[in-house]
Amino acid sequence: MKIYKYLLLLVMTIFIAGCGIYASDITEIKLVNIKNGEKITISTDSETAANISDALRKNEKSDEDITSLFPFEVYINKNSEVEVYIFSFDIENQGVYISKDNEIHKVRDNIAKKLLLDDYFSYIYIDNTIYDISLIYNDKIIKPNVEYNWTYKDVDGNFVKKQGTLTEDNENIIIKDNDTLDITYEVEPDNQVARIYKEGNIIHTGKTINDVLKRIYEDGEYFIETEAHWLLKSNSDYYGNQTISFMVEADFPADFTIVSKENYPGNILVLTVENLNKDETVSINTDINKVEDIEVHSYKDKYMSIFPIDLYVNSGEYEVKAVFNKGKGTEYTKSKLITIREKNFKVQYLTVSEEMNDTNNNDEAIIEFAQLVKPARTVSSPEKLWEGPFIMPIEGTLTTDYAEIRYVNNEPSSSRHSGIDLAASIGTEVKAPNNGIVTFAMNGLLSPGNTIVIDHGLGLFSSYYHLDSILVKEGETVEKGDIIGTVGSTGFSTGPHLHYAISIYNTYVNTYQPLSGIID
Repeated sequence: MKIYKYLLLLVMTIFIAGCGIYASDITEIKLVNIKNGEKITISTDSETAANISDALRKNEKSDEDITSLFPFEVYINKNSEVEVYIFSFDIENQGVYISKDNEIHKVRDNIAKKLLLDDYFSYIYIDNTIYDISLIYNDKIIKPNVEYNWTYKDVDGNFVKKQGTLTEDNENIIIKDNDTLDITYEVEPDNQVARIYKEGNIIHTGKTINDVLKRIYEDGEYFIETEAHWLLKSNSDYYGNQTISFMVEADFPADFTIVSKENYPGNILVLTVENLNKDETVSINTDINKVEDIEVHSYKDKYMSIFPIDLYVNSGEYEVKAVFNKGKGTEYTKSKLITIREKNFKVQYLTVSEEMNDTNNNDEAIIEFAQLVKPARTVSSPEKLWEGPFIMPIEGTLTTDYAEIRYVNNEPSSSRHSGIDLAASIGTEVKAPNNGIVTFAMNGLLSPGNTIVIDHGLGLFSSYYHLDSILVKEGETVEKGDIIGTVGSTGFSTGPHLHYAISIYNTYVNTYQPLSGIID
């Protein structure tokens, strides 16, 4: 080996007769694949370096037209000087040519074959077999990144596998409404599979890129790859696959979806707004409630709105309308129809003493409630605080249902029953039905008695009346299942029970609906 190295250094310091090139003190050899820009540094004591050296010494001048042959640039570093040669490969005729300063030299056949079998130059076979792939984006041609896994037959008739990456354009592709994106192949593949990922997770697969593109409905960044196969089952000198990959950013017009299915009077209507950009606005209105300004909240990668269906609305079909970018030049409207189904509510006749009715169910009680309790349900956390379905605060006997039509001493009540009454023994522990923040905790109110209000975020509140004891304070954070108080019979009450109510701000809604989940 030492003798070989000595001879190599010796021959690389003499006059290279064929090309007329003087090479001495070589410190580095670099190969540059002109087609894909790949750069490789070759050790000066490697077999490849020896083959290059032999090729530079053993060649003869030629006038062949080599413009169609595959070229590699070979950089010979000699101390501070660099000499550049072009090695061109003719696979069909098993020839190699060297060009420099407009002179062309043909390498001797035995050395040419070594270069043709050298792994550092194996891309000459890939380029001869690999197929061109382009993206057509709104009639614009884009060259994507291509990973290839190709098997080819070399000049000795051996099958060799080669893997690599072709890096092309890195243009940002933005998909909007009516944009088109497709793939064109130099040769149509025998089969292909397309995959689309979001945040590293595969979300759809298909046979073509359009199969997966049409499954994108939401704004965001997506990674797309399409793997195409050729000649796997045929008797060919080459076969393999190529995978293109690229990023797309989807930016579709904003729209909304009505999520809730059980839409009855007094229920919570849930809708989500998709593809709303940060610089866009949305205004929602409908005739199914009396709310003038329906709030829209940021939720995960969307926006959402929960609002009450009016308890007194008639059954039938109603329009829900969303106005985007109101007052701007880009304003547009989306409308959806919703069917409100008919629902019959129970009727209850309640008899109480005249003293209790006069003391706890009068104008003073109404004013007190409006001044103390209602303000606690006017400001809500902009974040969703609850997690999953609500739980019942106690296990008790239902004595009055939500929205029952109540008569007190044969006189009709001015409003429907705001929640559910659950009879239980005094001192029964009351649990928080979900996570939230206590916004009100006070003893001795005329009508609701000892009262707690919890904010669950996004305008959703729960309220607890007629408690015996209060075990939380205003501003305290509670979690689902925490003990917040005990059952009592304070205020306007005929016996130990918990009055439990759910509201969106100060509009009471179906107490049971959160038990099966609102949105999650």
